[in-house]
Formats: sequence, C-alpha cells, structure tokens
Amino acid sequence: MVELRIPDIEGTLADLIRQIPRGRVTTYRALAEALGDPGAARFVGEWVMRPEVRDLPVHRVVHSSGDVGRFAFGTWEEKARLLAAEGVRVVGHRVSPLPRYFFWDFSTDRPLAWLREEQVKLAGKVTLTPLSEVEKVAGLDVAYSGSRAVAAYVLASPEGEVVDFVTAEASLKFPYIPTYLSYRELPPYLAVLEQAKAEGLMGDVLLVDGNGVLHPRRIGIASHLGVLLDHPTLGVAKRKLCGEVNTEGMVVGEWRPVVLDGETVGAAVRTSRNRTLFVSPGHRIDLPGAVELVLALVREHPLPEPLRWAHDLATEAVRSPKV
Repeated sequence: MVELRIPDIEGTLADLIRQIPRGRVTTYRALAEALGDPGAARFVGEWVMRPEVRDLPVHRVVHSSGDVGRFAFGTWEEKARLLAAEGVRVVGHRVSPLPRYFFWDFSTDRPLAWLREEQVKLAGKVTLTPLSEVEKVAGLDVAYSGSRAVAAYVLASPEGEVVDFVTAEASLKFPYIPTYLSYRELPPYLAVLEQAKAEGLMGDVLLVDGNGVLHPRRIGIASHLGVLLDHPTLGVAKRKLCGEVNTEGMVVGEWRPVVLDGETVGAAVRTSRNRTLFVSPGHRIDLPGAVELVLALVREHPLPEPLRWAHDLATEAVRSPKV
C-alpha cells in the first residue's frame, strides 16, 4: 500500500482563523497565503461560509479592499457590529483604515507550499513513452457524498467490453482546491486499485477521470497516480484546467493540441457533436497513444466506455447507504 502524507487543510485553516486577535482582521488572501498558496483564496472564502464554522471568529475575515463582505450567520451589518464591538472601525461596508487593523503574523507550516514542492518533484519522475501492446484497460472515477468518497474501477477489453469491476470507499480528508485534486482523490483510488490487484484485475493502462500532465505543474491526478504505482496512466477531463486550444469547428474524431507555456501538454478531443474531452498522458504513455486509445474506446456515449461505466458505478455506489 502506498503511503500518503495528506495534511489537514481544513483543520489548519480553522487554527489560522483562531489566531486572529480580537480587534484585528485579516483577508481571504492572507489566509490563503498562510496555507501556502494565494490561489486558494476562493476556497477560503467558500469555507468560512459553512455552517460548521459558526464557532470560529470568521467575522474577522474581510476582503482585501476592506469590505466586510458576506456573513454566513447574518447580514453584513451584523458582521460590522461584531467588528465594531471589538474596536474595529467600520465606515459603510469597509474596515477603515484596513492597515491599522490588519493581522498577518500567522504561525503556520504553509501545507499547500510543501504539497506544491512535492508535486514538482513527482513531475520530474513522469516519463512519456509509447505504450506497448494493451490487452486490458481500466477506468477510474470517484463520487462523493458528505465525507464519503467511493471509487469505482472498471476493467474492459481494448474494444470497450466490460470484463469486471470493483468499488472501494475511503474517508474524505482533503477539500477541493484547484491543482491539488490528487490529494483529495488518491485515497479512494489507491483503495480500489489495491482491491483490483488483489482480485487479479489490473489493467495494462488506467484511464483516470482527471488530468495527466495537462496541469500547471505537469502532475495531475493521472500522472501522480502513475508515478506512485509506476504504471501506465492517462487523464480524461471534461473541462480544460489550463492551457490554450481553439476548439471552434471541430468535428467528431478530431483532436487538437492543448499548449501551456509553449509546450503541448494534452489534446482537446471531440468525441460527440456536443462534447469535447481533454486528454493528456499521465505516465508511461505518450500523447498520440493516449488520444488513439480514448478514441478507440468511445462508442455511443461521449466518454470512453471504461470511464463511462466507472462514473455510473461510482455515482450509484455513493448513493447507496453504508452497510
């Protein structure tokens, strides 16, 4: 079993908010920077609106402009009154002057920063080489319900005929933060792959719902998983995470390169009249081989067959009550 080091991001964020002194405020971006990535500001903004954070002093978190912003537990006026009661001057909607009250001196190990460093190291281990002969392929997808994550693994022939399947469940330990999807989905994927391996169902190549090297740091979930297992993987995403491509006028069966920083990192693949998938090699496969395999597995549904069935199976399994 692969050992994973997954930090408690939500617990860390809660601790950061508790560090804000009475009579001081901070911003969503400052909290994101304390987590290790200013790009996580949107996640912070959404997280402080959750009902379960009611006991935290989230009224001390404001916008970078000084605007007090929305308040999950009342109106903005109520948020302003709570700040005023602590000695923070609020004029209209804004803390004024913000620098007088701004707090940034957090005690933190910046977990997203070291996760990003880990991603860069793993990206250096990715190899993109032509895929050898394939006898069986597998599709991997995961579905969520509350704190439950259920992964489905579907084994199929190279023509897309389903051979067998397994599912596995894991506790959800990491929130959704763009470009860190691996740390959310690896636990359920590794659990279902361990079960598939135990039952002799490992495919020669794994199709993963997500990205391979089509990622700002070239280490999407498919690449991350492929490197950890040293197994051929490719990513199939329904939306473009990054990069540039013109999909106008594409016809079914056509593909065009997705370019990021001058490098081709994936392909936009038209699999039906109204669907474009974003395919990228994960590990031990190249881009032409990844596109060829995906197109060979598309039937009447716009998703390649193993992923289509994995999606449906995961969705159905997570809706079922725990036994």
